[in-house]
Order: sequence, then C-alpha cells, then structure tokens
Amino acid sequence: MPATIRLTLDQPGSARIYPARLHGAACAVLESGGGEHRQQRKPFAVWPLRDLDGRTGWQLGWLAEHDPPAVPRRIRLGEAHCRVREVDVDGVSYARLANSEPARHAQLRMISPLYFSRNGRDHPLPDPVLIVRNAAQRWNAHAPEPLRVGDEQLRAITGAVFLHDLAGETVRTPVSATMEQTGFVGTVRLGLARNAERVTRGLFAALMRFAAVAGVGAQTTHGFGGVQLEELDP
Repeated sequence: MPATIRLTLDQPGSARIYPARLHGAACAVLESGGGEHRQQRKPFAVWPLRDLDGRTGWQLGWLAEHDPPAVPRRIRLGEAHCRVREVDVDGVSYARLANSEPARHAQLRMISPLYFSRNGRDHPLPDPVLIVRNAAQRWNAHAPEPLRVGDEQLRAITGAVFLHDLAGETVRTPVSATMEQTGFVGTVRLGLARNAERVTRGLFAALMRFAAVAGVGAQTTHGFGGVQLEELDP
C-alpha cells in the first residue's frame, strides 16, 4: 500500500549527493529485482536528504499496492555507506485514500524543486492542472483497477481546479557536477470551483493526500517534486 518511509541515517560525510545517487540508493532499497528496475513508472518517490543534528533524514514514498520491502541495515549514498538508525513507515491504502472526506482547498509546500516536462521543454511553475493531472497519472499507474481515475473524472477535476495563491520562487539545483535544473519551491494553495460536485471534491482530497506520498512533477525518483500537504479544507 502507499506509504511514507522516513529513515534516520548516519551522516554520509561532506560529499555532495547528487540526484542520480539518491535515485541509485532508492533503487537498491526498494527494488527487489531487475524487472522492477526496468519499469517505466517506478513505484517510489525520493525526497532530498536533510540534516538532523549530526544525523541525516531521508524520506521515501512507496506507491505500489503491496507493502514496501524491508529497509536494509546499511544504505550506500555515493561513496558513503550509511547505517540506518531508525525506520518509520506510515502506510495508507488506496481504498482509504479514495474515501477521503471531500475538500475544496489544499495547501502544498514544495520541499524540493518542482518542474514538469512538456513536449521536450521544462515548465518550472506550479500549474494547478498539471499538478492534479500528474497526481492522477501516478495514481492510475499503481492503484488497483476499480479505484483508478476515469477520463470523465479527470476532465471534471482539471476543469474545476485553480490556483488560489502561491508564495515561493524558482531555484537552480545541481543535478550533477556540470548540470543544474530549475524548479519551484514554496507554498501553493489550490482550490476548486464552487460548482464542483462532491465526487470531484473527494477525488481532489484523495489526490492531494497521495501527492504527499508520491511527489509531483518530473524526476520524483531523483529527489525533485517532494511535497508536504499542509492544509486540506472543506
């Protein structure tokens, strides 16, 4: 089932951990075989590392319907082999998410740079239609078939969602030693039109809660598009 996995690790040292190394470490932790590694839509999301007073916090999102694999005692981040000190797994089923109380407003905090890839071009802004569409696509890639978002439901929610407010900026983040990626960080408040039906408001709440596990946008398996759900209001 979808789950937020929070790890506390020994400090990996002073070496910069680029997104590709975060991705490689997540693959080693969450993929049990080569078949999963070749999946186009991987069943996980990755957040950037954060300092925890001498140790390192790392959050992962698990998206598959089955439970996530057990976390090993050690994780390799680049050249550093880090001991896993604590593991906290907070799971919620797709059925429970689908039964979320309807909401008309949601406030999201973009923890790591958010951008979308559209027709070969990067779109580093929190477009509300792209946010809900991306969340629905990731939901449909992993949720059981009876709970997947249908075309009519998707049209209803993309036709009703709008950007209520935002506060933040675009930043450039190193992808490698020679490349950078531009993305948005900050807070975004989304709303639904007054005439949005109850089923649309329920789907909106489900997708916003799912986004906090799955991330939003491009390269979520590399540490981009990490999202925190701050508010969900009727």
